[in-house]
Amino acid sequence: MLDPVAVDPATDVARRALSEFGIPSEAGLRLVNRRENVVFRVTTATGDWALKVHRPGYHTDSEIESESAFLQTLAGAGVGVARPLGLGDGTHVAHVPDPLGRAVQVSLQEWLPAATPLGSSPETFTGRASPAAAGLRELGRTIALLHDCAERSGAPAGYDRRAWDAAGLCGPDALWGRAHDLPTLSAEQRATLARVEDVLARDLAGLDRTAASYGPIHADLTLENVLVSDGRVVVIDFDDCGEGWYLFDLATACFFLTGHPQGDELVAAVLDGYRSQRPLTRHDAGAWHPLLLARALSYLAWSVERPDEEATRFHLSHLLPHILRASTLYLATGRTGWPDLDVARLTSPNPTPGAAS
Repeated sequence: MLDPVAVDPATDVARRALSEFGIPSEAGLRLVNRRENVVFRVTTATGDWALKVHRPGYHTDSEIESESAFLQTLAGAGVGVARPLGLGDGTHVAHVPDPLGRAVQVSLQEWLPAATPLGSSPETFTGRASPAAAGLRELGRTIALLHDCAERSGAPAGYDRRAWDAAGLCGPDALWGRAHDLPTLSAEQRATLARVEDVLARDLAGLDRTAASYGPIHADLTLENVLVSDGRVVVIDFDDCGEGWYLFDLATACFFLTGHPQGDELVAAVLDGYRSQRPLTRHDAGAWHPLLLARALSYLAWSVERPDEEATRFHLSHLLPHILRASTLYLATGRTGWPDLDVARLTSPNPTPGAAS
């Protein structure tokens, strides 16, 4: 009987890719995650690596190289990220044929030892788990360090990533689609989501886009993408990184906290950690609710073409009612009903980069 792992296409590609990165073909190879991409742990005598078999057609080589360049910039500034490993020619994308002869993109990053996620988004949203306040404050501080580096360094040369701007979040060709296209919505729900997406597209288009507020971001800072490794907070999975408002990263980190019974306190911990390193401004206060709601809607949009995913079932049963209430309130007031930024602790619109509040 054939070993199913031995004939799995992604495993076959991963094994073939090892030599491209100068790793012995007999190195240990273990599947650790199969979602949008397929990730393996590679074990060698000198260290371990995370090998990613990229989903076909999602990113160009230029986009993956831009991600690697961003990671190198952040690592050089002391931000907790996994460093990429390059090929012999200095590039970071190997092209490996699958069993059908199709070229597949593969990249490699350092493996983080003894790493555990900071928390679970579904468990936190439903109140079944509560990330420690100290961990959330350190998460906020780490996000601020990332943004300090991004503002100081700017986008790497040749940076080629998608934009999480008004069009990318709520436009007709939004990066993750449109929430009102969910097939299970009632006519009233669909009308509410379509209207709030249009209003958000207008409101986001009017936001400030200076170097102090807009630049390279992670764009997917959920609790699962933040690891604690050897006592240090490390950010992983830059697959959706691009250009956007720095505040969008904070909105992403905080959204799943808003469903928790102590959501106000949990969000405050993240924001306090951020402010310990980098101020939040009165311009940020005006951008907070539209970006928080745009982030929320993106999860419903993601679910449109993934009806059978476990995450989609969670989004429909738990997020949809939460987001519909916030959308209705936003249309009436411009606010979501979710935690605010603390106005008393905001600074002038143009703070000194990296200064503490």
